[in-house]
Amino acid sequence: MKQQTNKLWGTAFSNAPNEQAVLFAAGRDVVGLPPADEALIPYEIQASTAHLKALFDVGLIDAATKDALLKGLIKLQKEYEAGTFTLDPSKEDVHTNIESWLTEQLGIKIAGQIHTGRSRNEQCVADEVLYLKATNAVYISEILHLIVSLNKAAKKYKNTVIPGYTHHQHATVTTFGNMLHAYVTEFEKDIAHMESWNKLEEVSALGAGAGYGSTLPVDKKKVNGYAGFQHVFSNEIAVITFRGDAEMTFVFHIALFMNHLSSLAQTLIEFSTKEFGFVTISDEYSTGSSIMPQKKNPDPLEVMKAKASMCHGYLMSLLSLTKAPFIGFNRDSQWIKYVVHDVIDETKLASVIMSGVINTLSVHSDVMASWTTHGHIYAQAIMEGLISSFYIPMRQAKIVLETAIKNTGPQGNLTRKVINLALKNKGFVQKVKPDQFAVWINPLSIAQKQMKKEIV
Repeated sequence: MKQQTNKLWGTAFSNAPNEQAVLFAAGRDVVGLPPADEALIPYEIQASTAHLKALFDVGLIDAATKDALLKGLIKLQKEYEAGTFTLDPSKEDVHTNIESWLTEQLGIKIAGQIHTGRSRNEQCVADEVLYLKATNAVYISEILHLIVSLNKAAKKYKNTVIPGYTHHQHATVTTFGNMLHAYVTEFEKDIAHMESWNKLEEVSALGAGAGYGSTLPVDKKKVNGYAGFQHVFSNEIAVITFRGDAEMTFVFHIALFMNHLSSLAQTLIEFSTKEFGFVTISDEYSTGSSIMPQKKNPDPLEVMKAKASMCHGYLMSLLSLTKAPFIGFNRDSQWIKYVVHDVIDETKLASVIMSGVINTLSVHSDVMASWTTHGHIYAQAIMEGLISSFYIPMRQAKIVLETAIKNTGPQGNLTRKVINLALKNKGFVQKVKPDQFAVWINPLSIAQKQMKKEIV
């Protein structure tokens, strides 16, 4: 039997790892990045189509020229989609490549008119904003799918009790569903941030020229309407000088989302360790060891944390690249594009991977519940029981519980007897009855009383 070592998780896995998860974790180890302008090809076609229509509207090109160039752009779009059009490095950028292709197809007398009244500066900004607009919509859609997965799991485990943590230590009782729902609320906020990007940053530069417009009568409202932009620039100098605002805001929203995703990843990693044993991450979202046959590692989740950190660095790069520009176009702003494209390349699969992790996660409810039945995890609930039942001032009730905890030692349980002794020690005549105490230390009852919402 011929054996190969293509991947190092060996034969211990029941199911092979998800291919997207493998790619996500592998990063650039064996796969290079495509040219940045490759992603902009369809948007350059879109913006050029709008420009041609606007030129025709004001009589700067005739109908025959417009139709010939539009047919050429349609043909180019089909070649791009078929994979037969690629960028020629000798032609500098996507804008030059496309104009050169049209010239080869139609001749300079026809193709030479496509650049009438416009500059590569406005093309760069317009293409990038169109690309970010489309990419932003993809992120929002995929985060919505992640929210659906989390909501489904939150509902399933809304009564699964688990220790709540502060400072990595048991604090009180909550439910696993409530923990998952915490991330739902953050991801919903991330979507709101991303939607705000369209309101503020979906601003077209078409018609701005190199930063100071053109004497030719191109209607900026019409050209940007043809291109599908929500907003048109109000100052042609500003839209070129501060071209990095859209990218910087976009990356900030991604970095914020990745921070929240990174927290969920870290929580699941810790919960999946042998020491916790609360969850098991499926084989599909695990990897193996090159030397240890027993290992199943949460690499995709660990990589999410790394990618979140990279986003912080990318954001700082953008802040540096866009600071103190001399008014007008500056070529260093071209490097903004590389940063934002790297962010997208690193994070575009993050929501998809986490959705897969959640959908295939095994939850060990019995293990979670076992940690809510001993120790001092009921301390807050008992203290609040003393307050509500006996009207003991909060600070005094806290002292009673602190006394009880001290008497039980670090590994002891807070029993009814211990609480009553602490009450007596502090001069209180009240005694906790068995039925009262049973309600106070019921894990699910504690969790449900503490939650101020219903997970549906």
